[in-house]
Amino acid sequence: MEEPDSDNANEIVVYDPLMEHHALHAHWQSGHSLMAFASTDTLASVDQPRDVSQHPIYLHEIHWNREMHSPVARKLVNESRLVFVGVQQQAEISGKPTKSQLLKFSRNYRSILQSCFMELRQKFEGSEEFDEELEKQMQLYSMMELIWSLCEILFIENSPDGTVLIQLVEWCKWHFPVADDYVRLCYNADDYGSPAQHPNYWPAIYTLALQGRTSEVREMLKLHPAFQTQEHDPFASIDELLRKMPIFSYHQSQSTNEFEMKWRHWHDECVKRFYGGDFDTMPNLKTLSRILCGDEGIIQELTELYGSWYQMLISYLYFKNPTISVSELHYHTKAFIDIFGGQSELGPLDRILLAAFKFDVSQVIRECCKHLGTWWLPTHLADLLHYCDLVPLSITESGTNVREHLIVEYTSSLSNFDSFWPVVVDYLSFCGSLSNHYLGLFVQRIPLSSEKKAAKVIRICEKRGLLKEVESICRQMKMKSMQHNRLGTALSWCIKANDSSFAMIIADKMLKEYARTGLFSNIDLIDYLGSSVLMSESLTFLGKYRDFHKLYAAEKFKDAGQLLLNLLMSRKAPLDFWPSLLMDCLPLLERNNLIYDVEETTGLLACLNVLDQKQKIFDSMTEIERENQEKKMKHLRLALTNNLAKAIVS
Repeated sequence: MEEPDSDNANEIVVYDPLMEHHALHAHWQSGHSLMAFASTDTLASVDQPRDVSQHPIYLHEIHWNREMHSPVARKLVNESRLVFVGVQQQAEISGKPTKSQLLKFSRNYRSILQSCFMELRQKFEGSEEFDEELEKQMQLYSMMELIWSLCEILFIENSPDGTVLIQLVEWCKWHFPVADDYVRLCYNADDYGSPAQHPNYWPAIYTLALQGRTSEVREMLKLHPAFQTQEHDPFASIDELLRKMPIFSYHQSQSTNEFEMKWRHWHDECVKRFYGGDFDTMPNLKTLSRILCGDEGIIQELTELYGSWYQMLISYLYFKNPTISVSELHYHTKAFIDIFGGQSELGPLDRILLAAFKFDVSQVIRECCKHLGTWWLPTHLADLLHYCDLVPLSITESGTNVREHLIVEYTSSLSNFDSFWPVVVDYLSFCGSLSNHYLGLFVQRIPLSSEKKAAKVIRICEKRGLLKEVESICRQMKMKSMQHNRLGTALSWCIKANDSSFAMIIADKMLKEYARTGLFSNIDLIDYLGSSVLMSESLTFLGKYRDFHKLYAAEKFKDAGQLLLNLLMSRKAPLDFWPSLLMDCLPLLERNNLIYDVEETTGLLACLNVLDQKQKIFDSMTEIERENQEKKMKHLRLALTNNLAKAIVS
């Protein structure tokens, strides 16, 4: 991927010999990917047959913004989600997190980044072959942690004047261990006899000094064979200056004025000894003294030894103006950028850090979006800075809310992964005034692969008041259940969606199935419907029919018989189900104890006569089924006649 001249687009170069004479066509794939190919057709399609006898057509799969699509990225996404939700919950409790709370959240984000980087480095070091993709991921995570830590110092921690440079020096120490590398080389080289004889001995001392590590510089100087403690010795003189260098300590209640007075006295002593010729006999010590004096010339001379413009900037200010405020840092950036080739030589990381030194939050976010290839950092950084009142309401001329825009973009990059849907829901739930709008649109895209997942999504929608989405999910699950002939499950989804019309259709279908097969595998479902059975007459009938089975099982035959008679007399049951209801009367009629009296038996006979007149209900049966049904009806009529006789005698 190459960066073009435009500030708003990235260029991906595709090499294909056919593209010299033919147009390039592309088809969208899932996620951030395209399938590109060269073709002479005006409207090309990968599905159309082509003559490839002369020139075969190559398919090029193009990806972009894929840096976060890795196993380690899943850890980053899932763990940072907990921190993000914690920030929002704290904001809901107290209105806005305090500075100390925001700093704690920021450090939590950084610890996650560091953990991911360490995991990547372990994989990289343990790999037998060089893995270019893994190295790119390491560079990305290292860059993100570097940017975040600087923004934490400048924007979130916002330390008082006099301490920011101490923090920036520590920032350089931890992220650019060049001094440690030089020291390690000196101590590990046995060929030179002692560390002081190593070629990197003095570079180690210079870089330690540039990072403000004066105590370590003193320890290294003591290794030199010419080191002496006599008065007026150049080593003793430089050692004294290093030992007496004042360090501002805000936590010890030291005032800025008090520190400036001590530092100015110390700095004047450094300049006095340098121009007094204390170090003229030792050129290396003279170079070290120039560093302590804050000599800009020596800073330029050591650029190849030390590193980048921002490292040199921090080292120079540390020895030149240690109490500088954050707002004054950017005044010195141009001089050091010019030393390293000017604005034209700045890379993506340089531009992001330069915007941070200028305290331009909008530009930091904009550059991160443009160059990092992931929405993770700008999204979470903007969220924290939003609560620091540093993120403006808009970053574009259209007035788009920055925080909201970044959250939507970040969740959009995650929505291609089915396993990330709970993460997307959490972020969109705290997106701002349009949270429910975005959440509703996303919920419609969640693949409902199981009833358990659908139930989770419904609970979320109910919690957020997304009633239309609840109905939509229930309809989807209802239709899936119907397609698999799971009538009981389909009915439960209808009840949840309060779809009385479709519930009636399913109930009728269940009754017809029972009438045809004599099996009612879903009748137990009625026990859990409660008052929902009243939403349609068919469901009400199912509920009553279930009660009949319970009474019969409990051997309450009289009550069961009366309930069955009421179901027939009320005409609530579909006519197709009458044969089943009448056959349910048969075991009751054959009992020794009289269940039905004369009037009730007469009513049952009347129902049987009506059924005989409606022969069309048997038209869908096979000849054998029809014969069996007629035998059952004759047997039932005989039982009713006998019961009528018994009732008259009684």
